[in-house]
Amino acid sequence: MSPVNPFTLEFGVKPPEYIDRYAETTAILEDFSSPFPSTHLYALLGPRGCGKTVMLNNVIERTGKKENWISVILNCKGDLLLQLAAALDEKVRSRLPKLTAEFSFSFSFLSVSLKGKEPVSDIHVLLRKMFGVLDKHGTKVLVAIDDVAINEYVEVFAKEFQILRGNHMPIFLVMTGLYSTFNKLENSEGLTFLLRTPKVYLGPLNEKAIASTYKTVLGISQEKAMKLAAFTKGYAFAYQCLGFLLVKHNKADLDEDVLEKLDYYLEEGVYNKLWDELSPKEKSIVRFIADKGEATNQELIGAGLTEGNNISNYKNSLRRKGVLATPARGIVSLALPRFGEFVNCL
Repeated sequence: MSPVNPFTLEFGVKPPEYIDRYAETTAILEDFSSPFPSTHLYALLGPRGCGKTVMLNNVIERTGKKENWISVILNCKGDLLLQLAAALDEKVRSRLPKLTAEFSFSFSFLSVSLKGKEPVSDIHVLLRKMFGVLDKHGTKVLVAIDDVAINEYVEVFAKEFQILRGNHMPIFLVMTGLYSTFNKLENSEGLTFLLRTPKVYLGPLNEKAIASTYKTVLGISQEKAMKLAAFTKGYAFAYQCLGFLLVKHNKADLDEDVLEKLDYYLEEGVYNKLWDELSPKEKSIVRFIADKGEATNQELIGAGLTEGNNISNYKNSLRRKGVLATPARGIVSLALPRFGEFVNCL
């Protein structure tokens, strides 16, 4: 019988061997729970596979255990306002039955389409009444949107969120997304208030925490565990994939077979999509760094890949997309494990 594998290849699923981003999660929850929160909105940003969805689910789970809190998850591919109204109705009836009498709203007549014939102002009025009841009873609402997109549903929801907050309604919002997507969203007409959103950029996991897990699960020495942890570069998806493969094949170290399978999962799961989303100039910079291993600012300028006055813009963009690391001042390298090998094979 095969041993239970404590690692996972799935995105967004909290594995048994999960390394908690405790500091970031606690900071958000403490802020939201404060009598005078500094903000009612956070954005969790980072590349695919860095653990944004798992952290979001952790925030939702911990909030759901608090008294007088309701947590709802919305899908940005559909009408967010209708989803929110329906979720609030269901949550109140199941968790706060004492409010049911005051929460007897009917919204079945509302159009599901934002472009339908029904006036969309109806759903706005409904939500404001719902939040008015919740506010009167001291109930707060955490809304979670995973992998936020740029579409009409999100734009309408964001504007309604601003109106609800302007009326001091107890709504809190946490979104996850790619840096490039959120950057476009916050610069959209009518949504520039999002520029003030506190952004939590999810960097690498702590390598000592990764090594501790590998040492315990694989039964290996601290030295070997640290070597494996360093190989992952703290990238959450690589940490899970490598652990999964070593347990599955009953191995305690990397070999060609494990490395080949790991490359496949990284390429198919993240790297192909990540590469496609880079601009031609960004691809040229990454190719240059992949070929050299690391590069200085002067080398990038000397190769004609960027000019001195805009080098920081490209570096910041690639760093926020999770591609670049800056191990020392004026030096850049690739932040993702085996990404250089992936690029060199294109």
